[in-house]
Amino acid sequence: MSRSNQIYFDHPGDFGLWEQTCLPIGNGYMGASMFGGIKTERVVLNEKTFWAGGPCENRPDYYGGNHRDRYKYVKQVQELLAAGENKKAEELLPMLTGDGDFGTYLLLCDAVLDFELPEGEISGYRRCLDLDKSLYTCEFTAGDVEFRREAYASYPARVIAFRFTASQPGRLSFTLSLDKTHAASVTADNGTLIYSGAAEDNGMRFDARFTVTSDGEVISGDGKLAIRGASEAVIYFCAATDYEMKYPAYRTGTDPANITVPLIQTAERLGWEALYDEHFADYNALYSRVELHLGEEKELPADKLLEAYRAGDRTAMNRLETLYFSYGRYLLISSSREGSLPANLQGVWNESNTPPWCCDYHINVNLQMNYWGAYNTNLAETVPPLTDFLNSLREPGRVTAKEYYGIESTPEHPENGWTAHTQCSPFGWTAPGWEFYWGWSTAAVAWLMQNLWEHYEFTGNKEYLRDKIYPIMRESVQFYVQWLIYDEKQDRMVSSPTYSPEHGPATIGNTYEQSLIEQLFIDFLKASAELNTDPELSAKVREILPKLKPYHVGKTGLLKEWLEEDEPDFDRSKVQKNHRHISHLMGLYPGKQINRSRPELMQAAVATMNDRGDESTGWARAYKINLWARTGDGNRTYKLLKGLLESCTFQNLWDFHPPFQIDGNFGASAGIAEMLIQSHEGAIRLLPALPDEWKNGSFKGLSARGGFVVSAAWKDGLVSTLDITSKLGGKCTVLMPDGNGGESERTLELKKGETQSFTFTYSV
Repeated sequence: MSRSNQIYFDHPGDFGLWEQTCLPIGNGYMGASMFGGIKTERVVLNEKTFWAGGPCENRPDYYGGNHRDRYKYVKQVQELLAAGENKKAEELLPMLTGDGDFGTYLLLCDAVLDFELPEGEISGYRRCLDLDKSLYTCEFTAGDVEFRREAYASYPARVIAFRFTASQPGRLSFTLSLDKTHAASVTADNGTLIYSGAAEDNGMRFDARFTVTSDGEVISGDGKLAIRGASEAVIYFCAATDYEMKYPAYRTGTDPANITVPLIQTAERLGWEALYDEHFADYNALYSRVELHLGEEKELPADKLLEAYRAGDRTAMNRLETLYFSYGRYLLISSSREGSLPANLQGVWNESNTPPWCCDYHINVNLQMNYWGAYNTNLAETVPPLTDFLNSLREPGRVTAKEYYGIESTPEHPENGWTAHTQCSPFGWTAPGWEFYWGWSTAAVAWLMQNLWEHYEFTGNKEYLRDKIYPIMRESVQFYVQWLIYDEKQDRMVSSPTYSPEHGPATIGNTYEQSLIEQLFIDFLKASAELNTDPELSAKVREILPKLKPYHVGKTGLLKEWLEEDEPDFDRSKVQKNHRHISHLMGLYPGKQINRSRPELMQAAVATMNDRGDESTGWARAYKINLWARTGDGNRTYKLLKGLLESCTFQNLWDFHPPFQIDGNFGASAGIAEMLIQSHEGAIRLLPALPDEWKNGSFKGLSARGGFVVSAAWKDGLVSTLDITSKLGGKCTVLMPDGNGGESERTLELKKGETQSFTFTYSV
């Protein structure tokens, strides 16, 4: 069963509504957003390393946002909290902050295309992002001429290519110019437009080039390229900066033209068709692994599809739900590839020099959520940018560990612990934010370690574990074993002070931090055992682990977010009942410690989610999809998915908070897969949270821990066919609905590369 995955419209987008109406392409390094304008088209262009902030002449004393010698204030806060002097502790919290000179992800420029069109009516308009082909198209007829505009972003070639064609010879004419440029020179000569300069804030050098090939006349001059009397024209675009992911300078010291010139020359030599073939082969090898079908579908323009979804049209609902799932995978492939920075708050796409939250790396949920679907939707190859980025934070993170936590790396102990907080930048910003009540997040790094450890759980790549993941994990664990202190009143090892994102009071050992540190310690012990290393550190972890005691059920039956919340003097003035963050449920998802084998905690988690409610922002609904999927309540999970699509999705299918945040797209794709397959409890569980609306369907290529790839079809909620492939070889237990409210179980043993297939029938 095959069908196209296309997001399309029968009208142009609105230049003033970028986040709502553009269609994006990207290759990890660069992004382009198109609107499909008819007489004028505007293409928003980004290069992911192009940032303000960081070390530069304007900041000769750049220190990663850290204030010096703040550990003494942290110790005072610890002591005051332990003594019950919470009000006095709060007075010192402003000392536990960073300096605020953070920087921001920048827009590179807009490319403006002004077309000369024949007189006559515009008809047959269609603009489309084809997810299966990773190709953007815009088609229409003007007068008696058919025009077609296409674009794709190639990862292998590291360029973005645009092609423009007219159905009649000589009828294609347009001018390319730039808008919203930085302090730079824009020159055009011999069919190439060069935009080269430096960011105003930090002097970051950049070079961007557009080269045109055409069967018409190409006129260069006055910072523009003009194409006249053509039937076809192709533009190759490439951009780079002098950024280097290397502490402390973060600069290569070389001209970025050394990158762009040979890449453009190679693209021009290959030509549109060969370049696209190379691009498609690379993209398709990742994207085509997975398919999802949920029944009969109705194809509609994206804005009308959303309207039909909200009206309850079942075929439109099937269409949007599968399309949204595929779109999340497309966006991850397009914004996170090896060699690039990881996907940020908007992936790689950004129209502003002052984007929301700096379009940064938020690590109190958002960056983690970006990669939740990398594993179960079979895209582990998108994770190396995250791994490399976290590795690059270790050196600056040691400075933060020293200044705020008193944990110092020395020549004798060179990797003695690193940390980071809510906001990170490509320039090693690991300090707390400039306000305590959103900027302090001691366990954020422990959370990120789950993203890394799961790479090994799903792929079994021991070499990658040893060389890439383990050194980062180990030093993170080294930090936490030194940071934790024994609290006599609570009778446990605690992190203090703690703050539960992004609300409530500052307390000792909140559930958010305790549970994340516990999961890190559990995962570290598995990792060190796999590699047969670090017996001393492992022994410390084993000693501390049972003393963390992260989970406690309150008098109301809810899982406590703060251990002290049942006490009469607990400050509830900062607690928001329906807050978007549900940070004390980390152990349910993405963690593994609240599970079916601990029914009392599962029951408390369900009660907590009911109490917190379903209404929320886009990314928070996506998070709740994954949480409810872990409980096995498919109908409640589906309600969250439906709410996300009805209330938090723009017409171009980007998630909004508001504003646009791409983590909602990524989180929902991960959640849809989590509804269909789970493997966090030691077995592969099929259809664990299947809603009534998905009575019949099929999926291909979803991944399970242990290196298993699974395809299945189901009818009336029961698995009818099953294919399991083992990448590594080994045993697995498969659980699936048995039709009587329970589960059937079978254990399989597969050789490396072997596939076992099954067909099931059920007696009624």
